[in-house]
Amino acid sequence: MIDTAADVTTTTGAPPLSLKERVRLHWEGDTCGARYGGDVADRLAFFEQIERTRYEQDYMLRDFARFDSAKGKRVLEVGLGTGTDFIQWARAGAEIHGVDLTEASIAYVNERLELYGLNGHPRVGDAEALPYPDNHFDVYYSWGVLHHTPDMPKAIAEAQRVLKPGGELRIMLYHARSVGSFLVWLRYGLLGGRLLTLRQAVADNVESPGTQVVTMDDTRRLIGSAFPGRPVELSTFLGAGDLLTQIPSAKYQGPFWRAVFRFYPRWFVRSVLGHRFGTVLTVRVTK
Repeated sequence: MIDTAADVTTTTGAPPLSLKERVRLHWEGDTCGARYGGDVADRLAFFEQIERTRYEQDYMLRDFARFDSAKGKRVLEVGLGTGTDFIQWARAGAEIHGVDLTEASIAYVNERLELYGLNGHPRVGDAEALPYPDNHFDVYYSWGVLHHTPDMPKAIAEAQRVLKPGGELRIMLYHARSVGSFLVWLRYGLLGGRLLTLRQAVADNVESPGTQVVTMDDTRRLIGSAFPGRPVELSTFLGAGDLLTQIPSAKYQGPFWRAVFRFYPRWFVRSVLGHRFGTVLTVRVTK
């Protein structure tokens, strides 16, 4: 989970960028997953490396998404990255649609669709204002994305709107009471000599600006406001940010960080702390 937020400034005299525009600019320059392709020149090998790494890091993702249940269903994915999950929906026989805030992501997804000879409908779009009619999708899916949009309640309300009655919301959000969140606070708050709350430390330093984390109670309220009276299924898992198994970004290089990643007590996190303190919070609810 530890990463660096974008530091976006404007020219002198220009109005400040909105948070959403800063988020968009971050992901235009650092499409989620692209780092894991390495410097491989062959595009097929590049994307296959991204796919292998994604499902090694997010080992719980396939069971949660249930790609193999999607044949003949109309699925919407929000936040596409390099398109690894999008491709799984297409392979499974779904009528797959997708939106991402960035042109860079859509370019990756279109490249993969052409490379694999698959059909799908990706487009630039905003989770808070989806370009689809009411009661349209069987599945709304979003993995690790909605905590980056400034107005999460609006995004969840949009998800409810576009789902058919009986359709299912399947999303992953970042869990606040997690090892990964604590590590960010430790690094940028306590060890950084700054008086930061855990939420502020994450917002200022994890991935795009303003990244949010939620508790279980936060999530029940968030989902309950859009899906009143519907049972919500929540689970937490240790993720790469809790176990420090991700490929470090450019900020986390050098002897100090190599030592941290090498000697980090993953055995203790796995066996003593366990999944209840995991960053990965999966959410499932039926409309």
